Amino acid sequence: MAGVTATFPTAPRDRRVYIALFVSVFAGLVGVVAGVYTASLPTAHKHNASLAVVLITPAATALIGIILGIREAGTTAQFQIEDDVLVLDRKRFPLTGATEVVRDPLVLKGACRIWGNRGLLAFRGQYRSKRLGRFYAFLTSADHAVVVRWPDRAVAVSPADPEFFMYSARKAAGLAT
Repeated sequence: MAGVTATFPTAPRDRRVYIALFVSVFAGLVGVVAGVYTASLPTAHKHNASLAVVLITPAATALIGIILGIREAGTTAQFQIEDDVLVLDRKRFPLTGATEVVRDPLVLKGACRIWGNRGLLAFRGQYRSKRLGRFYAFLTSADHAVVVRWPDRAVAVSPADPEFFMYSARKAAGLAT
């Protein structure tokens, strides 16, 4: 019998993601303005090397941020279940052995990021919370969050249609639907 295979678009980005994006863009703009202001000071013109660094560093940082943001938006646009394996970008989580698939809009409440992206168009990476322990997040909206649990780990995703994802994941895991 063939396994479950389906593609799931992620939920629309929620307010928290846009706030983090706004803060990042604002910090970048402050850096660029501070660099231009510093470069315009009379003492900065004495050292051509420092002038280049002061002007190029904020611009290069902003460019890198834009490139990473575009990549993150494309990476988190969808995910899939491929032959009973949850595929999130390059990470693969076999659904065999999963013990539970539940909605959890409070998944990020009290969670601390261990590594990963903290809101630049998504919440993606390793997190820790008292409720879930250590878990992997692949979220664009915590309001649509679904948590898949195994005895030793958990993964949080945010499909546009949580009910369909939960049905598909439970079927792939062999849990009662």
